[in-house]
Amino acid sequence: MNNPSAPALQRFEQVIGAPEPDWDAALALLHEIETEGSAEEAQARLRHHRMPKGTHPPKLKQLKIRLGVAAEKARDRRSAETRLDSERGILRFRYGRGEALAHLNPAQFLSLLARVLGAAGLAPVLSLERTPRPLLTLGHPLPVGLTGHSEWADAEISPMPREPEDALLAKLNAAAPGGLAFSGCTALPAYATPVLELSRLARWRWPCPEELRPEAERRLATFDAATSFRIEKTGKVGGQKSVKQIEVRTTVLAHSWEDGNLSFTTRISAKEALNPVKLLAGILDLEAPAIKGMERIDVALADDPRIQQADRFEPKLRNIYEDAVLLSTGPNLQIVDDDEDEPLHLG
Repeated sequence: MNNPSAPALQRFEQVIGAPEPDWDAALALLHEIETEGSAEEAQARLRHHRMPKGTHPPKLKQLKIRLGVAAEKARDRRSAETRLDSERGILRFRYGRGEALAHLNPAQFLSLLARVLGAAGLAPVLSLERTPRPLLTLGHPLPVGLTGHSEWADAEISPMPREPEDALLAKLNAAAPGGLAFSGCTALPAYATPVLELSRLARWRWPCPEELRPEAERRLATFDAATSFRIEKTGKVGGQKSVKQIEVRTTVLAHSWEDGNLSFTTRISAKEALNPVKLLAGILDLEAPAIKGMERIDVALADDPRIQQADRFEPKLRNIYEDAVLLSTGPNLQIVDDDEDEPLHLG
């Protein structure tokens, strides 16, 4: 509240984040928040605010009700505008994820990535759910504990930025924490296929300890010669935890040795998420903890069929836009009655 020129949402966060929030001051900001178009974000911040147990100030209840109404109106407005948004598109990011962020699960990393994009001025648009979330999706999941050199993520943005890629990358990397480095940023139309659905191959690298190399080579030769190869995987069958056998011979497509590192390529898809550490441990007859230091080198994507058939999507988008323009200019209809000599003009 010390800086009246700051965005209303920022001042609202300062008020509700105080040790003893001034609920009157928060209520006084509602008009500015609605004008600013940040009612949904403000509601999300308020939902995360935790009051001491048993504390329910009347003004807080009033704030929740009024902010809920404002957020609902904003959501309805966005719903009506979404199909007519000609400036909406997808930014596809390529990035590296290092040791400092290897402990984050996909949901945690997604939350961090959303904050980084927001700090870089590239905040994704929000979904139309009752509890809106940023329309940001990761590519094929990177298992917890592993690092990746070339990962993917998609964000729906409106309006799409006009800066060149190098300027966008500079903003992103300036906002990124240690362990996150962006290397690519591609603008795509809003109808592009999500990057997760395009994921086809993953290349991995494991620094094999010297003492394990001879046995690893022998086991891989056995694997190559086999037409079928099964490993044990712990899972649930009928709601009960059990060990089951899964076929993996067609999962590993190639492997090679270079400078003591084992590189191998696996088949992946939106529905396949077999942990590569457990996969390799099963093939080499090792315990999973023995596979240390594995990293994903890159993820190969298939060509996007929607981009290749853009003519099936773009005319529809143009027609929606043209209809909106015609409606916004007011009615200009001409109705002719067979019984009338002159047409009847409306508008």
